[in-house]
Amino acid sequence: MQGRNDHVPRADRHKGKTSLITFWVAILFLTWFTASAYAHVAAGDNLLTDWHWRWDVIAVLLIFGSLYVRGWLRLKKMGGEAKFSQIVFYALALVAIGSALLSPIDDLASYLLIAHMVQHELLMMVAPPLVLLAHPVPVLMWGLGESSRLQAGNLLTRHSAIRRMRDLLGWMPVAWGLYVVNLWAWHYPAFYDAALRVRWIHDLEHVLFFLTALVFWWPVIQPVSWPVPIQYGIRILYLFLAATQDTLLSGLIALSREVLYPHYETALRLWDLTPREDQIGGGIVMFAVGSTTYALAILFLVNGLLGEGRRKRSTKRALGHGAEKVEDGV
Repeated sequence: MQGRNDHVPRADRHKGKTSLITFWVAILFLTWFTASAYAHVAAGDNLLTDWHWRWDVIAVLLIFGSLYVRGWLRLKKMGGEAKFSQIVFYALALVAIGSALLSPIDDLASYLLIAHMVQHELLMMVAPPLVLLAHPVPVLMWGLGESSRLQAGNLLTRHSAIRRMRDLLGWMPVAWGLYVVNLWAWHYPAFYDAALRVRWIHDLEHVLFFLTALVFWWPVIQPVSWPVPIQYGIRILYLFLAATQDTLLSGLIALSREVLYPHYETALRLWDLTPREDQIGGGIVMFAVGSTTYALAILFLVNGLLGEGRRKRSTKRALGHGAEKVEDGV
């Protein structure tokens, strides 16, 4: 039995299909543009123009992208929360993931630690916060059919196992710990080199980077309602500690006197970079992207904290004036 929202006029269905086509054309163009801009570093080198059209990655991007657009259009039609900025954030997140896993960056990662760090930063520092800024949970839910949406809703009720797991993973000590342990573990030389030698280990590394980053950014951005809102000051401290460990790890990589990852000692050298110079560059990329992202997030939270303080003072003054008027009237 279909719900009233599933009876969509033919014109609206046509509009929805047109929007989907436009969305994916934009995604493919932006992904191509990103890689083309990157390729200008050394035009003419095949490594910089070799795309990997992995259909497993493309299928995941298509499925989640289509569900999101469908849900966004439904919410907008019903007058729900469907801001244009949300779909922009989501599109940019998909571009970041596509650039990391499909573009020449993926091939270059086998030869340059610098490129590998760019790939990792796209999967941890760029795509996850953009996904969460798009408020994906309600939009993706509305992208499902009615029966699937009801089933998914039942799985996310307050006392469900999935909801309890979400609350556990979203608890700041757990989220921070999972993210940091995973980050440091994969940068241990034996694990890092294993990922470069074996494709499925490399894929597992990327999946874990992305998922733990989603968990890490969840309590900062809070894309869904939280039982007890996390104070701005706590979130700022959380990000400061994360930035500190990120600086430490990138510093250890950049300042190490030895080449930490033997794979790059035997890999084809590009642009006359020695393995040591490549490692210094990789550490700098990790520090630059990470510190910039953390700094922007902290500045945003500081602005929210200051705004909250102004609102409290304004409310206090308004209450004080009200009390004075009552006393004068008496």
